[in-house]
Amino acid sequence: MVWTLGLIALLSAAVLVGARYRSRSEASFAASERAAAAAESAVNLAILITLTPPPAGTSPYPLQCRMPGGEQVEITVSQENGKVDLNASSAQMLANFFAALAGERAAGERIAASIMAFRGPKQGDSPQATARRGGFQSILELDRIPGVGPELFRAALPFVTVRSRRSEPDAGAASKELREMLQLEKPSAAQSRGDGDITIRADTVVGPARFIREALISPRAENGRPFVIREWRRSDADSPAPIYDPGDLRPCLAAMEARS
Repeated sequence: MVWTLGLIALLSAAVLVGARYRSRSEASFAASERAAAAAESAVNLAILITLTPPPAGTSPYPLQCRMPGGEQVEITVSQENGKVDLNASSAQMLANFFAALAGERAAGERIAASIMAFRGPKQGDSPQATARRGGFQSILELDRIPGVGPELFRAALPFVTVRSRRSEPDAGAASKELREMLQLEKPSAAQSRGDGDITIRADTVVGPARFIREALISPRAENGRPFVIREWRRSDADSPAPIYDPGDLRPCLAAMEARS
């Protein structure tokens, strides 16, 4: 009898623990889904802001704000012209960039040589196959390059592009970090930033859940459309989640209203 009661108590405890676990898992899944939906909405909002002429040339980014459902988001925009083009950069530029990231000159040169080989025709390829490949189609293909491990891959992604067609980054559009990495000349106040393709990044937090969505955008009219989304990406978190005081965050829609 005692053993029976003990077994019943044990089973009851297991059921309660399982129910609590399922409840927490469902809550975590719901928070993740909310964060993903809010991140995509934030990207779409940023597209609208980008297409609206800024007052007096001002930029709202980085924008930290609160979505209508209470989700906290940080939106940043980077210019593709200010990045290292995997298809157009010289071997020297690629070697300098990856040497700076890897902290080793020899590693940078090996990776640069592999990238140049990936871009060019391969032995046995037909002209049609070479034309079809055309080098990198997406920055995500960088993980195919020997020597680019997961850590280096994640570190490189914010600074590379396949859209600028420039042999070196536009210093006026490059981030401060990339300028320092490549020792690019600091742009003067009169130097204008690039006006080509952009990457919009929405880092969204809902309770314990976090979701980062990126979109590569051509903010110019094309084929009757006011803009073109070239690529959607989900980004891995490469830093701790930003911590906000909800009371300090204004509604994200206020940023759009300020442009009207």
